[in-house]
Amino acid sequence: MSNRIEIDFTRSEGAVLRLIGLVERKGFDVCSVDMPETGPGPARLTLGVSPRDASRRMDVLGRHVAKMYGVTAVRSEATREPCLERAS
Repeated sequence: MSNRIEIDFTRSEGAVLRLIGLVERKGFDVCSVDMPETGPGPARLTLGVSPRDASRRMDVLGRHVAKMYGVTAVRSEATREPCLERAS
């Protein structure tokens, strides 16, 4: 099962890289990234993520992301489509 996390944040230099880096450090694979061009002001980053093992929880990831500088809102939901197909 994969998940989607939406992050609203204040645009700043390196913000997207910091957000994706935190998600990966917390044990999630990032399989899709979407960030529509909205002009100046707040931005929304939507990531498709998949936990690397059963001990990784989306609620914990959401709390860590919400504590980051510039983050104004975090939403997550489970999706049915596979995030990554691993080679056997």
